[in-house]
Amino acid sequence: MPLILHLGGPRDGQVDDLPADALASSLLVYDGPRWLGVYQRVEPRRVVETPRGPAEVWAVHE
Repeated sequence: MPLILHLGGPRDGQVDDLPADALASSLLVYDGPRWLGVYQRVEPRRVVETPRGPAEVWAVHE
């Protein structure tokens, strides 16, 4: 599963592994009670090193 680094919003700084099919769109929507927010893939795509491994950067969509 790909690792995602969230920038901004309610999940700022969190790294999560997500199923590849969740990343098929350019928007990532969290609508549960714990995860609220919409994130967008940073263009050009960026990958940063995290303690859990390389993670693609997604920023809050405002």
